[in-house]
Amino acid sequence: MKRILMVFAIAATAGTLTAQKSDQSRIDFSVHVDPQFSWLSSDDNSVVSDGSIFHVQAGLRMDYFFEKNYAFYIGFGINNVGGKLLNNDTADISYLQNDSELIVNPDQSFKLNLQYLDIPLGLKLQTEELGYLTIFFQAGFNPMVNINAYLSSEDETNSYEKENFKDNVPIFNFGYHLGAGVEYRLGGNTAAMAGIRWLSGLTDVTEIDFPRLTTNVISINLGVLF
Repeated sequence: MKRILMVFAIAATAGTLTAQKSDQSRIDFSVHVDPQFSWLSSDDNSVVSDGSIFHVQAGLRMDYFFEKNYAFYIGFGINNVGGKLLNNDTADISYLQNDSELIVNPDQSFKLNLQYLDIPLGLKLQTEELGYLTIFFQAGFNPMVNINAYLSSEDETNSYEKENFKDNVPIFNFGYHLGAGVEYRLGGNTAAMAGIRWLSGLTDVTEIDFPRLTTNVISINLGVLF
């Protein structure tokens, strides 16, 4: 009888823990459109940053809450990054694209536009709901696959308008991000989201004889969770 009661007690405890776990676990989905400014950092003075560019990123994300206030997330979106650069060297910069040579002269400013399939993944921490408001923090990585790359310049000598640059860009890019924001519950499981995120690249965005160039992005996250 004691063994039977023990089995029932273990089964009841396991059932309670499973029920609690299922109450805590959930999956949220969100869509977002993020205005952002990006620029490129150089590790050599021969090519230096000459300003930022503005783009809008759009995407989807899934949050898996394995505990009430902790979630793993993964997303998918189109991310447009890049920046303005200046050839600060005394020599020309040249690159080949489809057997054609394009040249950037000394003191010439030019712009790189890079488009990626972005797959952000990481960990999200959020507070208890305060009224209708929840504060969250996130940190993770950004594996990215290059789709397109263009070079532009308005220089009087060598003027380029979105010249294809894809052959000179590695197919993979990798970075990390940190962010924070708020969610405002609209009703049921639907909430509006707003936040800010910093993304920093870890790998070189070109394969040619440039200095090492890495991405930097500040974005405003605007979205809806459901």
